[in-house]
Amino acid sequence: MTTTDPHTNRPEPEALPDPSALLRGTNWSSLQTATGTARKLPQALIRLLEPDLTVPEARKTLDALEPVRHQNTIYEATPVTALLVAALLARRSAQHGVEADGVCALLLAWLAGVACDSDDACAAAGNRYGDRDYQDGCPAMAALRALRPVLYRAVSPFLDDADAAVRDTALAAALAFAEHPALAPHRDNLARYARRLLLTNDTQWRRRQALGALRAWGHDTTGLARPGDDDRSPYTRDFCFLDGDFATPPF
Repeated sequence: MTTTDPHTNRPEPEALPDPSALLRGTNWSSLQTATGTARKLPQALIRLLEPDLTVPEARKTLDALEPVRHQNTIYEATPVTALLVAALLARRSAQHGVEADGVCALLLAWLAGVACDSDDACAAAGNRYGDRDYQDGCPAMAALRALRPVLYRAVSPFLDDADAAVRDTALAAALAFAEHPALAPHRDNLARYARRLLLTNDTQWRRRQALGALRAWGHDTTGLARPGDDDRSPYTRDFCFLDGDFATPPF
């Protein structure tokens, strides 16, 4: 089944598609990346379909997807690529059990990067640097943000993974995707994971994201912040990109 996103007026999937069908059914030559059309992208993506895919092979393949995320920017080919990676992650986790293997961890990290590239802070930054609504001028960003509910389905099972690094990566993606209004019912549950992260994780940007989400969603953060933390978050104009800052916007 599909629904229609009110911002893009385009149908959006309610469930993750079959990755093989999505790969075959996409007109990649019609989609732009940072280096031209995506016509060669299926040559890389098809390798991710292999059931015996190794971690080095997966890393090499995901590196080949750099043109759809170049300089933290969203391109025409980014939304469908993200949907395909999410579908592959869901299928692999179903095949290999709930716990993430090394390939799942890499797919999850790639999706977390896309989540941060398209969060509310990035959209707000685009609005500040343009003279109109950023998503009106960047339909690829609007299309990717419309996919957040279905992308969330792929990352949320890993919130309870046995590996703390996998859990924290899943949370980074989930918090960004949960900015979508349709995912508001999940925010109280995500707040529980955000509090856990703040008690166990020292990474500054992850702490900022967790604190920002809690505050934006109306949760008390008393006792959770440390002296090294500050008020910058994905919900304020002072939040920094993972690879830069808003003084040099990624578009």
